[in-house]
Amino acid sequence: MIGPILAVTMTVSDLKPIEAAYTKYLGYKVVERGQVDAESAAVWKTPAVKGHEYIVMQPESGAPHYLRFVVTAEYADYQPFKTYGWNSTEILVKDVDAVAERLKGSPFEIVGPPRNLSSSDEIKAMQVMGPAREFLYLTTIKNPAHPLGQAKSFVDRVFIVIDGGKDINTLMKFWSDLGADVTKPNPVRLSALNKVHGIDLETKHLLSTAKLNGPFMVEVDQYPPNVIDRHVRDGDLPPGTAMVTIATDSIAGAKLSPVGQTAALKSLIYGGGRSAVIKGPNGELIELVERK
Repeated sequence: MIGPILAVTMTVSDLKPIEAAYTKYLGYKVVERGQVDAESAAVWKTPAVKGHEYIVMQPESGAPHYLRFVVTAEYADYQPFKTYGWNSTEILVKDVDAVAERLKGSPFEIVGPPRNLSSSDEIKAMQVMGPAREFLYLTTIKNPAHPLGQAKSFVDRVFIVIDGGKDINTLMKFWSDLGADVTKPNPVRLSALNKVHGIDLETKHLLSTAKLNGPFMVEVDQYPPNVIDRHVRDGDLPPGTAMVTIATDSIAGAKLSPVGQTAALKSLIYGGGRSAVIKGPNGELIELVERK
């Protein structure tokens, strides 16, 4: 089984407002900063971002699961949930109502206020848009015995990433073939998706989960037919949530050809393991890192 999630990479046009907002309001801290080196650009097959500035941020809990922000030119036409692929990062928080209070007047726009999930009263979540139009779910798990765990700091680690597709069965098979434990799809209310598309907020869409090693998972969603493929400039990272980095026993075990080279990259994210990037059925980039 693949997992855990090691990092989520998001693209931004300016690091300063990101660093300020995530530090002040979410309690994250910068643990690495630099420029994208030639080896990383070759693994990601993104020559356009070679030399671009980046930061890696870690939650207050110290959990070794990171948010990485890489500078790219702005994609003016990008909007979360209007395109297939990675659309959101879900982060554990201790008290989502208290987080909502802290974020009032902040650079984080509250798109959906705290609300219990339609599928479970044990989980309460809110949705926010960050300074670079990156989309986050901030989630409290009320049950201490829940398999996905609970936050150990006011705002803690990523624990779910959201992958939206044209055909949920194709996407479920993709994650199952990678070694995830995939559940049967069920209709679930997706308020943020509904709001972006101007449809009834109570509308339900098919949702499956791909459980990863440890308390992590990929949410697999069936998106409406008016969603389109994401525009990505040649040699660049995609806009928004660009890539998810996940541990694995073997890159070769994925049985998919990497988009670029395979190499042991220098960032603390990798722990010395070799890394390679594969592409999912909707263009989503998955960076696999072999456990060393």
